[in-house]
Amino acid sequence: MMYIEKDDFRQMLIIAKNEVRKFVRGKKFLIYVLLTTAVFALITLLPYVLGGDIGDTPGQVIAVYISFASFLAVLAAALFASVVYVSEFEERTALILFTRPVKKTTIFLGKFIGCLALELVVIIGYYAASGAATFAATGGFPSIFGTSLGYMALYTFAATGVAAVFSTMMRKSGTSTVMTFLTLLLFMSIITQIISMATDIDPWFMLDKAGDAILTCIPEYADMFGGLMSSVQVPNVAKTVGTMVGWGVASTVLSWFLFTRKEL
Repeated sequence: MMYIEKDDFRQMLIIAKNEVRKFVRGKKFLIYVLLTTAVFALITLLPYVLGGDIGDTPGQVIAVYISFASFLAVLAAALFASVVYVSEFEERTALILFTRPVKKTTIFLGKFIGCLALELVVIIGYYAASGAATFAATGGFPSIFGTSLGYMALYTFAATGVAAVFSTMMRKSGTSTVMTFLTLLLFMSIITQIISMATDIDPWFMLDKAGDAILTCIPEYADMFGGLMSSVQVPNVAKTVGTMVGWGVASTVLSWFLFTRKEL
């Protein structure tokens, strides 16, 4: 069973801290920060270099920045969460880790929390920089900003859970990374489109569909479609939150189950 006692919390926090430290010192974190910075810089500077502007209202400007937010979450899950468990078996460090008086559940949760915390710190930083740039460009701040960030945090949690499943299933970190990236960015979209086209079912329960709320919760996002409001569905809060939490919890529990039963 997935349970932890009082001392397990201390061990879990130590594992989470070590996991964050390991990622921050690695090349993948540097690459991710540089890519995130490059995305932000291109969005901010390129419109002005080409003689235009980024938008007229706070909502229009922030929508441009946030349109790339879900991709950054997928990238973070692929770079970090997809290798957080499989690397222990691939590099045989689990031989040392599992001989220590620490529960597998504690190890699992510590690694998961550390990985998720690292992802959220960078993403919150991206949102903060986007908000500052929006204020600098328009002198205003979108009221829906916090709602989008909340959806983004839930989507990141769900994406991390999906990545953790592959990390506990695969034997090679490279395979886990590729499968995470393709599943979150391609396979889910294909399944969602097929459900929409081949049936009368609304695929609101798909993670990629729920992830659209990160952007569609911003009213000005409709301007990106030439003002065609029918092309943008205002997210249903209950369905969206429920879907993201459901995917996150289900995938995390599945990955925990696989991790605690995986042999060296």
